Amino acid sequence: MLLTEELYESAKEIWESYLTHPFIEGIKNGTLEKEKFRFYMIQDYRYLLEYAKVFAFGVIKAKDENLMRTFAGFVHSILDGEMKIHKEYMKRLGITSEEIKNAKSSLTNQAYTSYMIDVANAGDALDILVAVYSCQWSYQFIGEHVAKVEGTLEHPFFGQWVSGYSSKEFAKVTEEMTDYINSLGKNISEEKIDYLKEIFVNCSRFEYEFWEMAYQMRL
Repeated sequence: MLLTEELYESAKEIWESYLTHPFIEGIKNGTLEKEKFRFYMIQDYRYLLEYAKVFAFGVIKAKDENLMRTFAGFVHSILDGEMKIHKEYMKRLGITSEEIKNAKSSLTNQAYTSYMIDVANAGDALDILVAVYSCQWSYQFIGEHVAKVEGTLEHPFFGQWVSGYSSKEFAKVTEEMTDYINSLGKNISEEKIDYLKEIFVNCSRFEYEFWEMAYQMRL
């Protein structure tokens, strides 16, 4: 079994719970309140700024030039790719740069990003990849699930979000991350595998809590 398959199996029940969460259900059926989505966008934008820093640790920790470039590419993908979706929604929702700057990150947001940065600071390149993997892969997992429902891609408001996270471009980034994790994860000890599962499960739990925080609009 590939390392990424083992990681998924360790958090399978958590991942399945994403698909029935009311926030995701609201996007899928188009009933999610715009106020909740607006709150989510602000929190997720602030999250992505910290998330990019975790990848930056990878540039420092990587021992291979190609992997360094890959981590740098991930930072670029977040700051100049994924955040474009957010910026377009921010315009539609009337969210200003000043509002983002002055907003408070929720406790869940702070705890999640702090955990990933702690893992990145203390660990190696593989630890870092696994710490960010649950976010990258679960968004593809959710996006592709929602995109299967007729009309979701064409929805006048949520369609852009669904299209972004179910796109071939987003899947390509996930695939690249998957390949590196499985490559670096060959012949590692059972103790290391257990530690990586712990990281993956913790981050998967944080992902669920992030959806819950957004739905409850809880700081």
